[in-house]
Amino acid sequence: MLHTNRRTALKLLGGVALSTTSLALPAAAQGEDLVVPNTYQNFKRGTINSLHPERRIFNIVWEDLGRVKMRAADLVTNYPSLKAGNIVDTQWYDYLDFMIAKKTPATTARAKAMMAQGARLAGIPGSQERIRLWEMDGMCTKVDQAGNVVFLINASGGEPDKPAPDSGEVIQMPQVQSPAGMATLKTIQVGDQVASVFSQQTAIKATIIR
Repeated sequence: MLHTNRRTALKLLGGVALSTTSLALPAAAQGEDLVVPNTYQNFKRGTINSLHPERRIFNIVWEDLGRVKMRAADLVTNYPSLKAGNIVDTQWYDYLDFMIAKKTPATTARAKAMMAQGARLAGIPGSQERIRLWEMDGMCTKVDQAGNVVFLINASGGEPDKPAPDSGEVIQMPQVQSPAGMATLKTIQVGDQVASVFSQQTAIKATIIR
């Protein structure tokens, strides 16, 4: 499984002309509970590079993925004990697309509702905190159907990272992984205005090895 998970993977590309679009929404947008399934759970050992306690963020370096930023959920009860340089075994959830849709007033409203609601983790007892969702909208400049990735000119000020990318910057979005999202991606064309909602990469356990 490919993980696009660093700000350094957000690449600048060229823009193209606009075209008219139609609506396409994944099943989760039809009023269902927003859930991050266990299939998106990962286990990996890495080295903590830095932390941002005010946001419960830590940056971890893995040999194959490089530097990855994620938020520590409430289940990471030892977060105050984590320090830069610690080697940790991390249990975490990757980005998951909750909406990939051609932008309309309806999809924009749905995206706002999704972010206000947040998502939950499937089958994880004890977690009281909702998983944060973030939105990014903009014109499509490229669709990589083989890699299930769309490139957007950022128009919404969405925050996959802080500082947020500039408006007008062309962003390589995280890999689309849900069946509904991949089906919708096949309908997206260069020039379409696209609305997207993804979950934040989230750790639920960080065991200090040394």
